[in-house]
Amino acid sequence: MDMPLVLFSTIPTSHNQFIAIATLNRPKALNAQNTALIIQLRQQLETWQNDDSIAMIWLDGSGDKAFCAGGDIRELRQGVVDAPNEQQAHEHVHEFFAAEYYLCEYLSRYPKPVVCWASGIVMGGGMGLANAASHTIVTETTMMAMPEISIGLYPDAGGTWFLQKFPFGSGRFLGLTGARFNGRDALLGNLAAYSRPSDSRQETLEALIAADWSMPAHQVVRQTLNPLQAAALPESQILANHAVLQEIVSQATFQDALTILAHNHADNNWLAQAHENTQNGCPTSMGLIWRLMEDLKHASLAECIEQELIVSQQCCTRPDFLEGVRALLIDKDKNPQWVKSIAQVNRAWLDTFFESSEYLAKTSIESVTLA
Repeated sequence: MDMPLVLFSTIPTSHNQFIAIATLNRPKALNAQNTALIIQLRQQLETWQNDDSIAMIWLDGSGDKAFCAGGDIRELRQGVVDAPNEQQAHEHVHEFFAAEYYLCEYLSRYPKPVVCWASGIVMGGGMGLANAASHTIVTETTMMAMPEISIGLYPDAGGTWFLQKFPFGSGRFLGLTGARFNGRDALLGNLAAYSRPSDSRQETLEALIAADWSMPAHQVVRQTLNPLQAAALPESQILANHAVLQEIVSQATFQDALTILAHNHADNNWLAQAHENTQNGCPTSMGLIWRLMEDLKHASLAECIEQELIVSQQCCTRPDFLEGVRALLIDKDKNPQWVKSIAQVNRAWLDTFFESSEYLAKTSIESVTLA
């Protein structure tokens, strides 16, 4: 019997209210999201939204290693490879991204509190969920990243919106380089509101169960979580490197930004890893996130997601995505052969990624339906 992709349950609290629990349940895949998982989660969230006895949602992942490592890009790639024609390849990609992105947008305006336990690995689409939840908790083991440049994609699932929230433009650096960051950085970037020790998941949930739910739900969550002991978080990499990050992101082009990074990473392990990421990453991906964050810096989350849906559709039906996933996850040679070099990525080339797919009818947040 197959394991359920998401575990759903409810726990009684005071005043005839319940806490609903959704646990992403693909621990061997670090709880990566595929289309079926996303649709199941969305449908259950809609059911709970309309159930007056549900006071709040608790969202977490199975196991201790990860909340969610992002989308299942291996499965996404395989669907493109196996598609008998371009029409079906585009439809396969669109089905996944529409479900993933619109779930993030829906969760961001969910009327009930959503407490997200974002411990361990949180990447890509997992970041999209953590950002969208109303009350996200990080721990000392939280390791976040938007590493899509390594696979010929770019920071999506709302990344073009939530990376803008980081101070002094540092989110642009995180997107450009795929650099990893910790729980303290997440608090700094308004991706999380609380920290707790990683071994206190059950204790934290029990505090919410024991709360007095006679008051407005969001108020109950805040008053319950605020007094709890915070985690001993590592030093913020963003604050420790703020001067050089500001210089990098103030450049006119991503190529110039990479040059500044290349001249400033010596004797700094975090910057050195970021530099290595860009040396191995997809040049087109770096050009795309640089442009998207400039174009969308005043856009809403919904507007960002609509733009991402077009660009991601183009990315994932082109050679760089297929090659990037092959090199990283299938053959694991870590030697991708990208279509363009850093110097060859120009505006005319990037323009082609902003064209809607000729194979698809236009959808939007308002028109999407879930099977």
